Formats: sequence, C-alpha cells, structure tokens
Amino acid sequence: MIKYTVFIFSFLFSSNANILTINDKAFSYHDFFARYPKKQWERADSLQKEKMFNDFINRELCVLEARNIGLHNDPENVIKIYNRSNQILVNESYEHFVAKPLVSKETIELTRKNAKKEVYVSHILIGHSSSHLNSPPKRSIDEALLFSQKIKKEFESGNDFAILAEKYSDDYSSKNNSGIVGWVTWGATVPEFQEAAFSQKKDVISSPVLTNFGYHLILVTDDRISDYQYMNDAAYENLVFNISKNSIRDKLRPAASKYDERVLEEFNVVFNLDAINEIVDIYNNNIALENNISLDVFNSLFNSVVCIYNNKGFGIKWFLNKLSKLPSSRTPKLNDKDNILSIFQTIILQDIAIIKGLKSNVDQSYLYKWKVNDMVSNLLYDSYLKYLVNSVDNPDSLIIKEYYEKHKLKDYMTDETVTIREIKVSNKNLADSLYNQALLGSSFVELANRFSLTSPDKGGLMGPFSKKQSSKYFNISSNLKIDEISSVFSSTNSSFSIIKLINKNPGKPLPFLDVYKKIELLLLKEMQEKNKNKNLTYLKNKNKIIKNTSLLYN
Repeated sequence: MIKYTVFIFSFLFSSNANILTINDKAFSYHDFFARYPKKQWERADSLQKEKMFNDFINRELCVLEARNIGLHNDPENVIKIYNRSNQILVNESYEHFVAKPLVSKETIELTRKNAKKEVYVSHILIGHSSSHLNSPPKRSIDEALLFSQKIKKEFESGNDFAILAEKYSDDYSSKNNSGIVGWVTWGATVPEFQEAAFSQKKDVISSPVLTNFGYHLILVTDDRISDYQYMNDAAYENLVFNISKNSIRDKLRPAASKYDERVLEEFNVVFNLDAINEIVDIYNNNIALENNISLDVFNSLFNSVVCIYNNKGFGIKWFLNKLSKLPSSRTPKLNDKDNILSIFQTIILQDIAIIKGLKSNVDQSYLYKWKVNDMVSNLLYDSYLKYLVNSVDNPDSLIIKEYYEKHKLKDYMTDETVTIREIKVSNKNLADSLYNQALLGSSFVELANRFSLTSPDKGGLMGPFSKKQSSKYFNISSNLKIDEISSVFSSTNSSFSIIKLINKNPGKPLPFLDVYKKIELLLLKEMQEKNKNKNLTYLKNKNKIIKNTSLLYN
C-alpha cells in the first residue's frame, strides 16, 4: 500500500534562499513563486506585492494550523490524500520508467552546466522558403546561408547590430525591438539556438545557426546567475531533468504506448471476453447507469473473473471500485467491448505503475515528495477554510430583523415607478407642432388619441414602469414634475415622442420574510469573514514569523 504520510520539507532549498520562516518551517524563494507566477510579481506595484506576500503568509499559517488541529487525520482527507498520492505516484512512475531512459546523458550534462545561468541575447533571423514562418521568403536554404554570412561580415566590419536586425531580419518583431530577444534561460528556446547562445562569447557574433525557423546570427551581450542558484542539489537535479525532458517531447507518447504493451505482457494480463460482453449487455439495458455505475445491477457477474493479471483473478467489483473514485462528470461509458477493454487496461496499468513505483522507490524521489507535499498543503488549506466557515452559526432571527429595519429604506425597497402619457409620431415636424399645441393648452389626451402610435385608445397611457423596464423613458420622466410635458425627443431611430408625467410611485419596503434568506446569507458571510480575520490575527500572534523579503525585491 502506498504511504500517505504528510511530508514537511524545511530544507528543499539552500538556507540563504528562505524568504519566510514560521516557527521551524522555512519557505524558499521558489516556494513563493510556485504560488505566485514571477511575471505577476514583477508587474505588481508595491501595495500589490505586500498583499501577495501577506496572502502567502496567511495561507501557510492556515495550513500549519490545519495540521495542528489534526485535519490531515480527518477520514475524508485521509482517503483523498491516499487516492491523490496514488495518482501522483502513477505519473511519477511513468516519468521514471518512460521519460527518464529517453533523455541522453549529454543533454542532462549540458542542462546541469547551463541552467544556473541566463544570457542576454539579440538575433537576426534569415528565413528560407521551407522555414517555419508565417510568410517565409522565397530564397533557398543555401541562399539564406550565404546571406547570413554576408550580414555577419557587415557586423564584423563595424555596422551596428540593431540597425542590421531592423534592416534584414525575418523575425517580424525585429522592426520594433531591434532584434533583442532579452534574457534567455536554458530550456526556453530550441536546442540548436540555446546551445549556440550559451556557448557564445560576449559581444562576438555567432556563425549562422540553423533551426526550423531559418538561420540565426546570435549576439550575447551579458550574462547573469539565474534564480535556480538558490536550489539545493536534489531540487536542482530534478529541475535539470524536467528541462532536459523538453528534448524528447515528441518521443513520449509512442514510448509510453510501447511501455504499456510491454507491461501488460510482463504481468500476463488476460481478459475474459465473455464477462466483458455481459458487462456491455447489462450496461446497455440499464439507461440509468450512464450517470451512475451501480454495483447492484452487475450482481450476476460477482462470481466471474473479468481479468487475470500478475497471476491473480479480478472481478467486476474490483474494477467498479476503481471507477467509483472518479468524479461523476468523468464516469466512463461501458457500452461496447473495445471501450471497456481500454478503460480496464488503463486501470490495470495504473495499478501496475503503483506497484513498480513502490518497488523502485519512486515514492522516495524528490519530485514525488514535493508534489505530495504541495497536494496535501492545498487540501489542508481548503479544509481549514471550510472548518472556519462551519464553525460559525447562522445569525439569530432577531439580528436579521434588526438589520432589516436599519437598511430596509435603502437596500430592500421595491423599484420606484412612473406613469406617463406619450404622444409618439414618425415625423419630427409633426412632433414639434403637437408639442407647441400641448404647451398652448390643447388636451394631451385628445392629441394622443388622434396622433400617438402608443396606446391611442388610452390617450397614450404607459405604466407604471420602473427604470429596469425602460431606462430612457424613466430618466426623462424623473426630471419632470407631475403634469409637466417633456420636450420632443427621439424615442427610436424612426419616431419622435413627447411625454407627460402623470404619477411618480416611490418604492416601498419589501416584506421582511421575502428578504430574510438574503439578509441571513449576507450576515453569515460577514461573520465568516470576521471569524477568518480573527483567526489569522490569532495565528500571527501564536506563531513565530520571520520575514526575509530581500530576495523578492532584488
């Protein structure tokens, strides 16, 4: 059985990289940027940065307190930690058995040598007709090489690199950035480009470097130590492998397929096709199973062996138990033989990955422990917030009533409405004429009866209506006094109106019972937020917090 101990790491990174210590637990520069992307931090102003760092502290205090009160031993969390640790082990086993053998020692060594350095790079790109550009030039690859060599000589003769880049480069951005790529870390570009850039002497232009995009002339003008300098050896070696893995991305899928075939054969996996066909029949005859695979309907198969692997027989219960751990949205369909075989093979392959991973101590690797620790931390943080929320009782009905009486005239009113009469016509001159007649004392109702496109039989009567129902008419009406007539306005693209305000109907308080639940939820959220802030203050006073943010602000 996989271990699901809660891992706590205090020294994953060198001690001088710690930006925060809570009691005896240290948090590194990289711990922080695992939560907040570095680019987000660099774009933030000083107030935003302070908030981000305080949020980081608050989060870790919550996780620490969650451990202290034993939330990691809560049965629901224990099951989640166990299942999620299993999934992490499956993923890391595939990394260990499939990806790792594909990465060459030379690639690992180059990455190990260069990952702690960054170089400041500019380039000139000379494309050709087959290069991977949106609009590749018509020149041949040989012509691109000769042209690149010509530009190289121009630079060596004293021409400015930026001017040459703006003039010649097929990188469309060079017109704006003069060919500047900026600070480049190892692993961020294609292998041919990075190998040339990281081996290039400063201020010396490279020979033409061919990539899928064309020939590059590379100029390195500066270098510096990367953020990875703060990692300890174990963390750095893990990073080296992850960066190196970029070189074999296109090989991973076919390698994994071959590995799966080999493993299924190695563990002697054989399916009982009669049982598989019976599963299909049962599933297709029970429509309700599409959303919820129930064990009961498969009881006729309980004594049947569905699969033999590793010289053991496994029945339908074993497979359905595995599927029950999936979210309902991911419940698979068992509606045909090939689909079932694919699903059940995946279950077996994951089970084998756990067995092989434990046997090869993959669960003792740095990355597995880091990922489990991170997963548990996220789980405990969510659990602690839930714990704080659940520890707050619903507000008393008297408090809700008091809040209602205090705020009802502002926040809990029916909408204000107006009632008007309208004369709407399709001609502006006619509208102006009717407006003048109304001002001179003609009956608005009679004019509406004769000319209005709106309710002529009712003297143009409209309403009552609120601002939500007709903001334009409501806003015009709100500026009128009772029986006052508006000037002519364009009511639509092809019509013109005059309105007369008949009545204003102020809103009235909504019944208490109609808004009871809304106020209850509002007050509950306020109480929960107060409880959260109170707890954070308590935790800050309870624990010893040492901040060292100098690295973040360098």
